[in-house]
Amino acid sequence: MQYRVSRNIEASIIDFITGELTSTWNNVSVVKTFQQIKTQSLPAICVRVGDTQFTKVQIGDNSLIRTSQVFIDIFATSDGLRLDLIDFLVDIIKEGVVYYEFEITKANRTSSVTGQDPSGRISVKKIDVTDIDLNIDKSQLDPRDRYRSLITLEIQTGKVE
Repeated sequence: MQYRVSRNIEASIIDFITGELTSTWNNVSVVKTFQQIKTQSLPAICVRVGDTQFTKVQIGDNSLIRTSQVFIDIFATSDGLRLDLIDFLVDIIKEGVVYYEFEITKANRTSSVTGQDPSGRISVKKIDVTDIDLNIDKSQLDPRDRYRSLITLEIQTGKVE
């Protein structure tokens, strides 16, 4: 059994960022849900697929090209670290990421990855960076909300579906 495309995109990007962080940063977690952020020590990064558009490849055909938004939320411990993580992530992601198809096994409502096969490349078409400012004194905010940014990617796998 395999993940579907959106899950493969998330997992491919999470694996890529985790691998790059491991070689240059210490103690930065990469997760796929906001719920997981609540249990992580900072700094942490959350990767999730957002809106997806499907465009017909040609008239009279049902084949589609997928264009997805990917949200990369940064939860830092200082403004300086937040800016450093933004620059680092933009630099490593701008050239794209290997797209993997993940093999999974299911048991009792849970699944685990048993393998992954490279199956193309995720190409990054656009990158937007947004500072998350809640307009509240930072000392009154939860530590996870004090130094946040959002990187929004527009990506394609180049696969016809």
